[in-house]
Amino acid sequence: MQLGTSGVRGGAGVNELTPLRMTVLGSGSVGLAVAASFAQAGQSATLLARGTAVPLLREQGITVTGVCGDHRVEPSRLRVCDADEPAAQDIACDVLIVATKAYQVAQVLKRLMRNAGEAVAPKAVLLLQNGWGSADEARAALPVDVPVFSSIMMIGIERRSPTHVNVNVQASPIRVGTLFGAAPPGMKDTVARGQAGFLPITYEDEIEPAILNKFLFNTCLNAIGAITRMSYGELVSNDHARHLITQVADETIRVVLAERGLALAPDGATYVEKTLTPFVLPKAAAHRSSMLQDVEAGRRTEVDYLNGAVVRMGQARGIATPANDAVASLVRAREA
Repeated sequence: MQLGTSGVRGGAGVNELTPLRMTVLGSGSVGLAVAASFAQAGQSATLLARGTAVPLLREQGITVTGVCGDHRVEPSRLRVCDADEPAAQDIACDVLIVATKAYQVAQVLKRLMRNAGEAVAPKAVLLLQNGWGSADEARAALPVDVPVFSSIMMIGIERRSPTHVNVNVQASPIRVGTLFGAAPPGMKDTVARGQAGFLPITYEDEIEPAILNKFLFNTCLNAIGAITRMSYGELVSNDHARHLITQVADETIRVVLAERGLALAPDGATYVEKTLTPFVLPKAAAHRSSMLQDVEAGRRTEVDYLNGAVVRMGQARGIATPANDAVASLVRAREA
């Protein structure tokens, strides 16, 4: 396999600027891919990892394969530090990218802020989680003057080793924006610089509709995929799975309309037929949900921020969500 090497990429006008100091917290599939892409784009990338991954990444760097091309980020282009003992310079960065699971966001941010001290904080935080709710938790855990940005990724990434990830699906760019009012300056420049990497990335002034559409997509497929062990294509092609997906979609659509005032689709059946299936079958039929990968690896899942979030919002709004409740309970049973 012929691998490109991170280095002089990005073209005139990008690498001529002083590199941004990017710290990526989390060395799972998403963290590795994003750190590698920003490093390839000529930015100063630090990866906060844990355990045996730290020496391996320091020795081997990061290898990326798949639909976004084959790339190798040499160890010399990547600073790797222990996430439990980060240096102040790694926290006081231009952008702290949080690539942990949704349920870890508040805890890790509070710990980082506590260990670094009150005088040390990133200039901005970018979240890369699935689901709904982690942005509010991050906002509460950070100083009020640190802007928080969210994102959605219609990109399927699988970690094949502590230093190697494969991009299975890339249906759209990483889309970045804020859920907390007008965006402060800076993040658009970060996104512009990131465009020189192999992962496409864009900035959106109105990110909430995109996040909630991704939320609906994930509530339909992730948990049911984890329970049945089916790929996305198998799920939408199987009559029994499709029936359950339609119920989950219908509940989620009604809850989001009541909670956020956004009509994602007329109803579950319309969404599954007109939006979900036409997207999945040509683009992501073979993809296995990240939640299935978590269950198989014995890791806690993000179901509380997906189907579990639908249940909580439904309870607050007086909307019954039996399908989401059952799906979330079955995933938790597999976690036990």
